[in-house]
Amino acid sequence: MITKSKNNSYIYWFILPYLVFLLTLVVYPILENLIISFQNKNGVFVNYAEVLHDRIFLKVVFNSLLWTFSSVILQFFIGLGIALLLNQPIKGKAIFRTIMLVLPWATPDVVAGVAWKWMYNDMYGVFNDILVKIGLINNYLPWLGFPNLARAGVIIANVWKGFPLSAMFYLAALQTVPQSLYEAANIDGANAWQKFRHVTIPIIRPVIFTTIMLTTIWSINYFPLIYTMTGGGPANATDTFVTFAYKNAFKFLNFNRAAAIANISFVVVLIITIFYILFMFRGMKESEK
Repeated sequence: MITKSKNNSYIYWFILPYLVFLLTLVVYPILENLIISFQNKNGVFVNYAEVLHDRIFLKVVFNSLLWTFSSVILQFFIGLGIALLLNQPIKGKAIFRTIMLVLPWATPDVVAGVAWKWMYNDMYGVFNDILVKIGLINNYLPWLGFPNLARAGVIIANVWKGFPLSAMFYLAALQTVPQSLYEAANIDGANAWQKFRHVTIPIIRPVIFTTIMLTTIWSINYFPLIYTMTGGGPANATDTFVTFAYKNAFKFLNFNRAAAIANISFVVVLIITIFYILFMFRGMKESEK
């Protein structure tokens, strides 16, 4: 046993660089962020109390929930719908897959934000031009100048940027469904909806739960697109946890308060993740019965 442990001791030297990297770039910033969030000359929990009693923070919570919920739901339905279409035996499927999935996903976040900001422009934006020509509006609208329109605008841009990854996950899951199950369903006289509900969904359910969980975490922590398009405005209408924390840290130089906001965001993400994991395991157990 001693000889064996000595022969395997070199393994720890291979692990050591990764541990140093992990401690330096992950563990240390998390601990430092936690420590400075409690640093305030008026008390330990003052930073958290100020954040929770801030009226703007209540708007930030609403914006974050609306942004995350809308983005996840739309990415789910659009991604699954596109995956179902691309899973059909059609000609030119590779071209459609490249245009619909690879192009939006491969576009850098800042480039996508600038492009959407130009399309929403109130003077020469393509959206206003199209809507005026088809007669839906009479005058050009400042899409990113009104709170509700700005919220809808950034959500649409985020869905365009994020749905390809969900679609790729769902497409990969659909290609694992055995064709024999569909053939058996055809023999039983099942229609398209019944095959989708009783054959497709039960098999790809774990992938659906996992993808929804990942898109939720990514959406609630997504920063570049919002900040590039609106900077959190107008009047904090598109501010989320990450943009609000960024402003407090680098615009108002209140790093302690920004750390408190980041920790509150972490707790929210943790709660959502635990909920999804429990819900996923519950669904898997019910499917096994």
